[in-house]
Amino acid sequence: MPETTSIYLQDLKDLSSRGERISRRSTMSRPAPPKLGNPTPLGLSAFAMSTFIASLYGLGVLGINVPNVLVGVSLFTGGVVQFACGMWEYRVGNTFGGTGFSAFGGFWASLGAIYIPGFGIQEAYGFMPVSRNATIDSTGLCTQNCGYTPGVTFIFTLACLRTNAGVLGAFVALTIAFASDTIYHLTPTNTIFLKVGAIFELITSMTVFYCLAAVLLTPDLSPISLPLYDLSKKE
Repeated sequence: MPETTSIYLQDLKDLSSRGERISRRSTMSRPAPPKLGNPTPLGLSAFAMSTFIASLYGLGVLGINVPNVLVGVSLFTGGVVQFACGMWEYRVGNTFGGTGFSAFGGFWASLGAIYIPGFGIQEAYGFMPVSRNATIDSTGLCTQNCGYTPGVTFIFTLACLRTNAGVLGAFVALTIAFASDTIYHLTPTNTIFLKVGAIFELITSMTVFYCLAAVLLTPDLSPISLPLYDLSKKE
């Protein structure tokens, strides 16, 4: 019996060595898969910048009234860049990031389309161009904000309860911002909610900028590191 056991173990060793040689040869014959970068920092930068510009517009900084500056930012920074990042998040297996960046990329692109004369949206409301106090703000934009407040933003807030404090804080502030904007569009004479929404948009952008710094400042790039405060469930 000891001899049989010894032979059996030797056979296993031979099989194992042959398998290693075959695996090594097959690995050598195939090119190594390309290394994928992390699309999250680019998506965060686009989200933060577009929200930051929108908050300044809502606060009327420097007397800004006509939202022409929002068109390019909404379409390309908030729309195209975020949507592209969302597709790459799916590629690296991040469903939350892919859904978030893609959904809000669509939001920003649709917002930019409202202010493009060729779409005829402004003309439908009788204003060209649309200003912060135009009727479209209290009717058409109300519909859009109502859809994104409970339908998207609040669900994302619930979905990131176990991510980290940075992401959760950004979505909490964004939910309040959308809710305030919705109330303002329902009662456009009450401009306090316009300011509240803009303030929380500014808070959202600052929080996302912080998340961007925390993700981008890796040990191989910078001696500075920022905590995101993990909220994941510990076993």
